[in-house]
Amino acid sequence: EEKHLIDAVLLMGGNIRGGTDYEEGSYFSLEALEAEIKSDEVIAVVPMPGWLLAEGVQATHLGDPIPGWMQYDNGVVEDTTQDPPVVTQVRGRRIEPDRIYQVATKVSDLTNGQSPPWTKYYKEHPELLPPKGAYINIQAELMSYFARNLWRRIWDYLSRELDNECDAEPLDAEEEDCDEFGCDPELRLEHLDSDNDGKISVKEMQAALAEFAGLSVDDRELSLAKFVHDYADQSGNGEVTLEDLEVFCEEMRQADTIHERDMWQKAFEKAPEIIQAPAVLDEVTK
Repeated sequence: EEKHLIDAVLLMGGNIRGGTDYEEGSYFSLEALEAEIKSDEVIAVVPMPGWLLAEGVQATHLGDPIPGWMQYDNGVVEDTTQDPPVVTQVRGRRIEPDRIYQVATKVSDLTNGQSPPWTKYYKEHPELLPPKGAYINIQAELMSYFARNLWRRIWDYLSRELDNECDAEPLDAEEEDCDEFGCDPELRLEHLDSDNDGKISVKEMQAALAEFAGLSVDDRELSLAKFVHDYADQSGNGEVTLEDLEVFCEEMRQADTIHERDMWQKAFEKAPEIIQAPAVLDEVTK
């Protein structure tokens, strides 16, 4: 989302199995994720005019649900009182027919014929489709999302443990000013670096998931810990060190409010920016 500023996610029903009912409060495991989504399923970010987004979704909702039935994220709103249903909102705002939205979707679904408006448009303008090198694996993207939120859970736990609420909602209204006392990256490192070698390993991240995030972990399966480790590794050098923790602390110091400090959980807090059409779209009309 940070790289592309995604406005909507659209996926045809056949891409997400969704055949299992999960009880409230049940644990959604890696195995469950793999069962719901094929490991090789990929998506990409595609520019799409508002009118085309609406017509394309509507075309798959003309009859009973089928594998080609288009599903969407909760920022997309469809008026089902009309027949056929009409998309009225994108990204939680009224849809703008002439605006170019950035849509995450499976590229092949745009040209497979199940949504005639999309098939016609993108076959006439294949230059608008991203190259395969820009595709994103769905499982990997979801794992990254989970990792970001788990890192936040570890971070907030340590904030409470260290009695330092600079980056989490204060438990006491009389809490000392965050900027005065800082985020204590060194103390955080001490809690996470069990062997005191100055860096947080994947195994130490696994231990943190159990101890600080409250997860039930199996040391034979480190996939999730690796994703959390990769997210915490802000320098991208393969190691999580004091410098990486200082980056997160600095982000928190720069935020003016607790709400803005919630860097890991983005929804519709801020008014979306208007995405300008790519140059190639300037010549494309409905």
